[in-house]
Amino acid sequence: GFLSTVFGDLEKHKLSVDVLASSEVSVSLTFDKKQPQEDIDNAMRDLAPYASATLQKDRAILTLIADVDRSSEVLATVFRVFSAQDIKVEMMSQGASKVNISFVLRNDQIDDAILNLHYCFFEDRCIVEPYADDDINGEGASKKETLVVEK
Repeated sequence: GFLSTVFGDLEKHKLSVDVLASSEVSVSLTFDKKQPQEDIDNAMRDLAPYASATLQKDRAILTLIADVDRSSEVLATVFRVFSAQDIKVEMMSQGASKVNISFVLRNDQIDDAILNLHYCFFEDRCIVEPYADDDINGEGASKKETLVVEK
């Protein structure tokens, strides 16, 4: 099908994919910046007969590692921070285990995203009220087991 054809063309040019988000009719992916531009250009040419492909530069990947039991509340806080800071998520990918959650952002927004999420999850200086379900004692859950990693 469509995806196997796309990945066949990427394999032909030895392109390695970092992050992937897909549906039955579209695929968004990121390449390692160390890959030769010529290989990316050649793959784009090969994709042209059957797909509309665009290449966006100056993007960064921010990956959160979250406790699977807290992934929904972590995401709720993340999106509230991003909204408050006008940080635009251009792509999102979540692993099957719900532990890895990756966001593709513009390079000029990555530092603000990292700093503001760090403040929320590690320093209790969040610019928004972090989302938290009440724990069994009726107190807000504010555990600190989330790690922010820039790739």
